[in-house]
Amino acid sequence: MPSNPPSFIALLPLRGGSQGIPRKNILPFREKPLFTWSANAAISAGISLVISTDDSEIKSYIKKYTPTARVLDRPTELATNIASTESVISHFLDNTECDHIILLQATSPMTLSSHLTDAMTLYLKEGCKPLVSGTRQHTFHWSEDGNPINYDPRSRPRRQDWNGTFIENGAFYIFSRNDFKANQSRCAPPCTLFEMEAIHSIEIDTQFDWRLLETVANAIQGKT
Repeated sequence: MPSNPPSFIALLPLRGGSQGIPRKNILPFREKPLFTWSANAAISAGISLVISTDDSEIKSYIKKYTPTARVLDRPTELATNIASTESVISHFLDNTECDHIILLQATSPMTLSSHLTDAMTLYLKEGCKPLVSGTRQHTFHWSEDGNPINYDPRSRPRRQDWNGTFIENGAFYIFSRNDFKANQSRCAPPCTLFEMEAIHSIEIDTQFDWRLLETVANAIQGKT
């Protein structure tokens, strides 16, 4: 990274009304509130962190577990089931000075500080094109009308003979203020792709995801 890098600030949205797993952001994952894993990845990387929330209980957890994070009070209308993440980003930018944003997701607790620092380096190297984190999968995709999307069944590739497909994992995104203002999108293409291992790409959306990832993470504790 350059000696005088542009300013990066991490944004972690945490609303109180999660639907799939109620109150999931503050439920214990490996004995710590879920949100603290991605939050501490940013803090450990030396990145200033802003947590956007509408919820008083979440604010108390932030104060206890990540006291260096700045809390941004999110308006009620931006904390509904239909409010977009882009609207939360816009509110953040209206209340924060920075050149570049690292959007984190609490539902990706296997994100490491090294992922963030490596991704920032790649982002700058690639001219600050919006960066999307993801993982590479060797899976064959089909459309609803029964047609192959990413391979030819008449010439079925062996795993070792193709690179697979890059799949967005939702762990984090990096983009500039200017790019977001111009496109109202966190990842307006063409984007820079940051590849992560599969274990670091599991996103918690369901109780099954939670149990699976917690079991796997505990089994490899100290190796991630």
